[in-house]
Amino acid sequence: MNTTNKTYTVITFAPVQGFIEKSRKLRDLYGSSYLLSYLSWIICSAAEKHGCKVVSPALPNITQGMPNQIIIEGDFPEENAKLALLTAWKCVTESCRDWVEENVKGEWEYRSWKRSWGLWTKYAWEFFWVQGQANQSISDVREKLNEKKRWRDWTGINWQGESSTLSGADAIAYPKLGQISDPRQYDYQQEKQDVRRFYEALSEKLGESFIDPKEELSIPELIKRIITYESISNKLIERFRLTFGQDGANIEPLIEDTKQISKDLHPSSFKDLNRHKQKNGTDSQTQQSRGFQGWFQGDGDKAGEYLKKFPEKTHDFSEEMRNWGKWFKNKPFKLGRVIYAGGDDFLGVFYDKDDSGEKLEPRYCVDWFRDFKPKIWHENKAKEEQKKITVSVGFVWASPDIPQRDVLQHCREAEKSAKNNGRDRIAFRILFNNGNHLEWVCPWWLLEAGLLSSYRDREHNQEKPNWTHIYNDVAVLESRHAFDDDSTDVAMGLLEIYFSKEIANLIKRQSLCKWNSNWLHDDDADLTLMRAGILGQRKNYTKENTDEIDNIKVNKALNNWIINLAKVGFHLCQQ
Repeated sequence: MNTTNKTYTVITFAPVQGFIEKSRKLRDLYGSSYLLSYLSWIICSAAEKHGCKVVSPALPNITQGMPNQIIIEGDFPEENAKLALLTAWKCVTESCRDWVEENVKGEWEYRSWKRSWGLWTKYAWEFFWVQGQANQSISDVREKLNEKKRWRDWTGINWQGESSTLSGADAIAYPKLGQISDPRQYDYQQEKQDVRRFYEALSEKLGESFIDPKEELSIPELIKRIITYESISNKLIERFRLTFGQDGANIEPLIEDTKQISKDLHPSSFKDLNRHKQKNGTDSQTQQSRGFQGWFQGDGDKAGEYLKKFPEKTHDFSEEMRNWGKWFKNKPFKLGRVIYAGGDDFLGVFYDKDDSGEKLEPRYCVDWFRDFKPKIWHENKAKEEQKKITVSVGFVWASPDIPQRDVLQHCREAEKSAKNNGRDRIAFRILFNNGNHLEWVCPWWLLEAGLLSSYRDREHNQEKPNWTHIYNDVAVLESRHAFDDDSTDVAMGLLEIYFSKEIANLIKRQSLCKWNSNWLHDDDADLTLMRAGILGQRKNYTKENTDEIDNIKVNKALNNWIINLAKVGFHLCQQ
């Protein structure tokens, strides 16, 4: 594809990450990812109707997982694009508001809150549009978009009263929202009673699987939650037909996707995904661990740099990643499900499935990730057909007592940790009830080599290796300050005692350099062609203002890596 002598338009909207992360239930995650994909799809459809070609995202007929950065070949005016976004979002807000007003009646009078819904219809999204000159490449125009995003296009919405219990950032959505009153006569207790009665009525109508009577959600949070309710989805589909179906646009993919989301999220379809301990049962260990979940979030590495280097491959790359996202989203998952797969960006969860006949153990997740890169990311394809970027993943093992929004925040932080520690790796994180966590980051190649499965306890028990041995040894050695930054001898000694000779030698392998060849990789290394360093990029371990490796930094990092291997391995691999 020739990327010059053409006019490119690039569009995006925000907030995306913030919109997804303000989630209390799994339903919120599905609802938010669906809405983001839907808005992108409408903009792409409007561009094609205007006679333009959508370069990215490819495969516009696949509505799920649509990324929110849209690259268009041709002159697609800003006012047309923004109108498409606002019209699409208005369909959503009005469908939700109308359904509530029609179905939750009784004492409620809804005149006051209409203005607030109108404000959220107009100002929920920041919109960014740029267009290049005839001689500018896709990369140039994308850079212009990044510059424009630094100048925010945001309008805040004021309110009187209390804020939502989910994010604390916006007002509670209830019928008296927006009612103007003298602040000196504000009655906090009366407002709390009104809010509670409204959410009890809403919960009675929708069911507690949708709304807990004790919840207090803002308007966008309420929209994310109830848009997946079948009656509201049907109302939205009616609006699709009236708004977009009259001009000949093919909206059937959108309608099918909307029907599917409400079907997928019918309360009976995922009642087994429960973040609470089971109170029944005689086996105390089963009772304690039942409900534990493993959440994972991943993202392709340096996709922007790849497209900047090869802008002519933008469409093909988008098509490849969109196809992969669709494949991964629909792939059978024995003990879990993929929540979102928008190209190279994905989110999923492992949990006890009642129909699987198995109880989730953390070791299952570890084994699944051992084969993740060759079997999932590369789909068992030959080397020449594999993806041209690597992938980093954050995994969090969490108890059922930890709120979902906290787990998701740690998921994002774990993914960021995997990237900051060198990319092309996974960060395993154990999240405790008190908010503390343990983390260990490992490159894919070492996990695939069988590092964790090569562990052997003092009795050399391969059937049920006892990770307590190395865990206790590390605790004693730490208490005696045995790990010295001037040396890695103690840590390496633990490796030799508790892991196979092949794995220990692989980690200890020396090169002609003063630093280990498997420990670090060069800053500009192509990790699709070579191994990622165990400790990450070389630049993180150099002396200040020099290119010389700081051995103390390297020794300290490797000691910590082996210490965390023992601790995280104990929590994830102990049987």
